[in-house]
Amino acid sequence: MAMVNICCVWRTGRANSGKGKMEITISTSTLSLSSSPAFAAALRAMAPTHVGFAALWQTPNELVPMYRITGVNVTSEIDAASRVLGEVVERMRRLNDAYGEWQIFDIPAYFDLTEGQAAALIRVSERVSTVHVTFYADLLLPTFQQLLVYWSQTFAPAYQKMSQSADAYTLFLTEVQPAMLEQWQRLLTVITQSRKLLLEDVSFLAANGGQEERAQWRHWWERPPAPGLDPRLTPELGQLPTLTLSLDFPLPAHRQPHRLRRLRRNRDRQRAERRRR
Repeated sequence: MAMVNICCVWRTGRANSGKGKMEITISTSTLSLSSSPAFAAALRAMAPTHVGFAALWQTPNELVPMYRITGVNVTSEIDAASRVLGEVVERMRRLNDAYGEWQIFDIPAYFDLTEGQAAALIRVSERVSTVHVTFYADLLLPTFQQLLVYWSQTFAPAYQKMSQSADAYTLFLTEVQPAMLEQWQRLLTVITQSRKLLLEDVSFLAANGGQEERAQWRHWWERPPAPGLDPRLTPELGQLPTLTLSLDFPLPAHRQPHRLRRLRRNRDRQRAERRRR
């Protein structure tokens, strides 16, 4: 099965009427469905006007063994996911020493990924004196990939058509939505149980990016979910587990912008404090 990263464009409209005139305000934003909280936000909105697929690999052999998560059932997928996550965490931990060795950090080379895979899975941002790295590990799960495909190709179209006829409404309620719920709950089980297996790993706890990832999507929970959905498809944000990893480490001194200026400023401040004493 091909692994895909899905970007959706959502359109939300507001109509204002007055004196025979109607004004429509449309805002458009792009969501990258790279984690369980991101997908939950998409479920709550249920208003996609465009879905694009970017294939990360067509066959499992295109992904190096380190990142391959396979399993004939939920239990084997959980075991494989915990193993892969442990290796990813270790590679992220070593970044603290390795990052400064690169004049321009090469994300695909360091993580042993293609450019397309790295673009979907990893974000690296340099701040004033630190480096922030995020790894969207949920994307590596076969259950998550299957869920994204079913949602975009079957569930979302059926949801938009269910008001067109009684047959479409019945099909959505009796077949499409139950199948979506089953896959959604299977994914949450895989993520929750994988996290439990890693709770004794101090490095994993240090790289746990769940709270940060949930915070990115909090504003989608400030509005009610789309009508007609099973409440179990729209859980509260705090109930959503994710395997997203994030890590901060010091930016090498020679790479810090305006470092000499900050050092001189600190030196002058210390001198001024000594004079006042």
